[in-house]
Order: sequence, then C-alpha cells, then structure tokens
Amino acid sequence: MRTPWFDTEIAIIGGLVLAIDQQLSEICKKAVSTEGADEFGYYDAAEHATGLGLVACQTVIATVCGRLGIEKSTAFKLGPVHAGGLTKVQIINHAANYWKHNSEWSHERTDKRREAIARAFDSVGFPVGIDYPLSGVLTELAAPEYASLSAVLSVLEEWKSTVINSLP
Repeated sequence: MRTPWFDTEIAIIGGLVLAIDQQLSEICKKAVSTEGADEFGYYDAAEHATGLGLVACQTVIATVCGRLGIEKSTAFKLGPVHAGGLTKVQIINHAANYWKHNSEWSHERTDKRREAIARAFDSVGFPVGIDYPLSGVLTELAAPEYASLSAVLSVLEEWKSTVINSLP
C-alpha cells in the first residue's frame, strides 16, 4: 500500500545511493590520476562501492514491491529493458545478489540463483568470471548516461512509475 511515508522512504534510500555514488566518483577520480591504480586497490574499491550501491538500489526495489503489494516476479517484468533482453530491474537485482553472495559460491556446484546471475551478466556482456564485472554492469545499466549509481536511480524512478501505473 502506498502510504504518506512511501515517497519519503524511497527518498531516504535514494540519498544513501547518492552518498555511495559520491564515494565511487572519488575512487574513480583517484584511479584515473594514479599510476598503478590497481596496485593501490582503487579498482577493487570501485567494485565494492558499485556492489554496495546496487544493494541499496535493490532495497529500493524491495521497498516498492513490498509497500505496493506487488509480487517481485510481476514487477521485474516492468520498466526499461536492456538490449540483452532482461529488464534493467532484473539486472540490478542479479548484480546486487552477485555482490552479496559471490564470495560464498562453491566452485564445485551450481544452483539456480547462481546460474540466473551468470546469465544476467552474460546478457550485458560482462561475465561473472572477469575482473570487475559489476563496473561493466553499471556501465550498461546507466547507458547512454555516464556510468553512475545516480543514473541507476533514474532507471528505478522510471520503473517505479511503471509499477504504480500498472496497479488496478
């Protein structure tokens, strides 16, 4: 149910995404201006900031679905679609799950969630097995805008409007 607090709650989470985006921007500036940036851990830091930001974006998705009483499986079919065939919200969700869980994945087995995440990353051209795949996914989610979490918030705002307009 949409309550008076709904938009405020989304705005608070969005503010956190923007704070992470600011940190990501600072990391990227340092990486560009530092010779041997990888040795200083800037690329790893950018990947972690991107992952954390995408988890915050996933929280926006969960909040919209929960407060509006719409099943995620239905909501994930709505909104902007990436050229690879998945909706951008599906990609955001998979990317956030990747960041949260990839370090605990067993190399001996696979499961449906891991396979779905791998397919999502493949669909945007950045397989999970490469270095820094989240940075590539962020670039694809933000396109044609500059790769940033604020651009992803714009995608989520468009998706939220589509979800609201789809309700009876």
